Amino acid sequence: MGLEILNHTDQKLISNADFWQLVDFQRESNKFSEFKGISFVSNIKFIEKNLLPRFDQITLILGLTDNGSNSIGKRIDQILNKRRDLIEYSYEHQDSTFTKRILDGSLQLFFTKQNLIHTKLYLMRNQSKYSVFSGSMNLTDAAVNKNMEQLVWDYGNTSDPLFNCYQQMFQDNLDQAATYIDAKKLSGYLKDKDKEELRIHVMQDSSLEIKNSPNSTGKDIIILPAEEIKKYRDHYSKDDELKKLSENEKLVASQTVTLFGEGGNKRRKLDTIGQDLYSLTQHIIRQDKKAKADTTQIEKEEDLFPVPVQFYNNGQLFQASKIGDNIPSEVITSDLTEEQLKNALQLFCDITHEYNTYKEVGEGWQACDFMLFLYESPWLWKIRNLYELSGSNVSREDVPIATALIGQGRTGKSTLGKRIAAKLIGAHNFLDSGMMDPKNYAFGKSNINMTITNTLSDYVYTNGPVSPLMIDDVSPELTTRTYFERFIKEVTNNRNLTHPSPAFVFTMNRQESSIKSQFSLKPEIMRRLWYLSFESTFSGESDQRNAALTSLFSRANDDLFKYCQVELAKFFTNVSVEDAQKIERDFLYPIKHVLKTALDKFDMYNQVSKYFEENYDYSLFVGRNDWGMLINQAKIGSDILFIKQDDRLKAQINKELFNKISDQTAKNSGSTMLDRYFKYLPRKYHIASQQTSTGFILDVENFDKWLDDDTLMNKYQNSSSFRDKQQRDNQAQLTQTVDMLAKAMLEDREQRRKEEAKKNHSWFGNLFHRN
Repeated sequence: MGLEILNHTDQKLISNADFWQLVDFQRESNKFSEFKGISFVSNIKFIEKNLLPRFDQITLILGLTDNGSNSIGKRIDQILNKRRDLIEYSYEHQDSTFTKRILDGSLQLFFTKQNLIHTKLYLMRNQSKYSVFSGSMNLTDAAVNKNMEQLVWDYGNTSDPLFNCYQQMFQDNLDQAATYIDAKKLSGYLKDKDKEELRIHVMQDSSLEIKNSPNSTGKDIIILPAEEIKKYRDHYSKDDELKKLSENEKLVASQTVTLFGEGGNKRRKLDTIGQDLYSLTQHIIRQDKKAKADTTQIEKEEDLFPVPVQFYNNGQLFQASKIGDNIPSEVITSDLTEEQLKNALQLFCDITHEYNTYKEVGEGWQACDFMLFLYESPWLWKIRNLYELSGSNVSREDVPIATALIGQGRTGKSTLGKRIAAKLIGAHNFLDSGMMDPKNYAFGKSNINMTITNTLSDYVYTNGPVSPLMIDDVSPELTTRTYFERFIKEVTNNRNLTHPSPAFVFTMNRQESSIKSQFSLKPEIMRRLWYLSFESTFSGESDQRNAALTSLFSRANDDLFKYCQVELAKFFTNVSVEDAQKIERDFLYPIKHVLKTALDKFDMYNQVSKYFEENYDYSLFVGRNDWGMLINQAKIGSDILFIKQDDRLKAQINKELFNKISDQTAKNSGSTMLDRYFKYLPRKYHIASQQTSTGFILDVENFDKWLDDDTLMNKYQNSSSFRDKQQRDNQAQLTQTVDMLAKAMLEDREQRRKEEAKKNHSWFGNLFHRN
């Protein structure tokens, strides 16, 4: 017994080969970090032990049993159970390397969804070299160490025609494979409360991928022949047939019958399938044929309000379990010991530190300001009223009614804005935007964005509550909707809305390439909805980072929130003229004052002092990368012209440049892009004062100051106009130098002449005197 490897490149046979020794030699000498494999079978322990420590990026395609000869029921059983087993392992081992690698995308698993797989192919590569094994060996311990197996080994340059053949073989298998589980779905599964809920969740998702039409398209769509489905359904649709089956077979048979209607056709209303499966699973597990699915439909908006809720009454903050409940309310109090207060303040500093230290680019400023907004949110209505009565130029709409955490996926927005924030203020039902889906409402709604707007309106006009209402994963396009803009203006401008009212928190995924990811940059929106940018990914050693985050979750509580509410109540009882002036300059001054006073008690203020100096300004950051790329691809003369205006160097940006980067759609035309890029420019830097239909003029020095880079000046210095000017300046300087030199020579010559004349005059005088 043993593994034989044919070294095809050198035409040598290696008997009793050590597979991993050869792999490691190739991997280390060529610095291979990527592994692609096709195996009929493998298992999690094998992958964890042998592949994960060796490779940074792994893509595996694994097989099912014979899809052609097995019954339709067994095929469904495999599709559901294999995926479920993998997910259950991750659910039970959330700290395992296997789970972490699935979540970060560096391990991708696929399974063959239709045809039987026999290919065994293992490919390693870098930019210029490759090494590949193909043959009979599966990725199992028995195959590698015990069985009689054969492999052919090829290696060489990625430019070799043979490499392209191997690449194509892998791609052919990948094209016929479906995803076991991707990172985003697995992240959702790990939040399920128990394994029963997890199994229902997996079955719901998997059922939506099963189709019986050959015309169905999609990477993960699994085709099951309609005639086989009908035959199976007809055979097992009667109760007496079901009685003969085991519990597991009952579940598979019932799933097939439920998922497919008469003639084997898939039900058209796919949104009912998940509910059908839930009811069915309850029926099978509990053996209760009368069991019905729990309803999740929402009848009134109060069902979505934060629990417990903070509300304001007669000058005091109360806390109740839910709006409308007849439960005695209690005034919010705080009786923290010195040690408890210190711990609460340290948690505040540590969260800020976490988002600054473990990011590629520190975002502690944003995290700190978000928590300040969160802690002060129950009092924002009072600050708006104060602004209204102010003798300065501030107005009530200068106090934002909401904050939005905006950025790419996996940058910690939801972690901070929903999970940690909920614990920090004691509200345990912060929402996901999916709850706003119209089908979740008993009386129906128009669309998610409209439903969100209606829910916010219902909450803000409900008498008393001041708990912030948080909605996760809101589409940025909500901010561009006319009805949302009308709502947020109405609430912030309404001079009659002087009673206590809540604030809102959103998280939004920003992808500039997507139209739905375009959010409003109108100044009238950005003064009312405070954007906080979370664009940078987490960095550093993953175990250390995750340990720090786990520590924050375990320590997070509402101790500091309650303390701040008590102290803010004292602060607002008697606001001095000096304090009022400070509030007018910074709406977050009250909470900064309270926290600074507390932090100073323990000499901790230095940990966050730099974030208290000035509030985060999203307009200083958004668009800088886009503008930098835009300028770098612009052509001098047609796209950009440099001119002197008011003794300053200016750049004229022409509309033609924005036509180049538009996709010619109405929502992304040259005019729209021009308008969007103009709105990117922060007004405080005085970069451009006016926009026209043909473009606008930028102040070069101020623009580069905003970008913190010499982008525009470098463009100017590499232009022909700059070179011409430099040549003219050099010529003028040379002429001036020559003139000065000629003048100096003439002056020197005249000086020598005078000295010579004086000398001669002196000699003649002496001669006359002697005579």
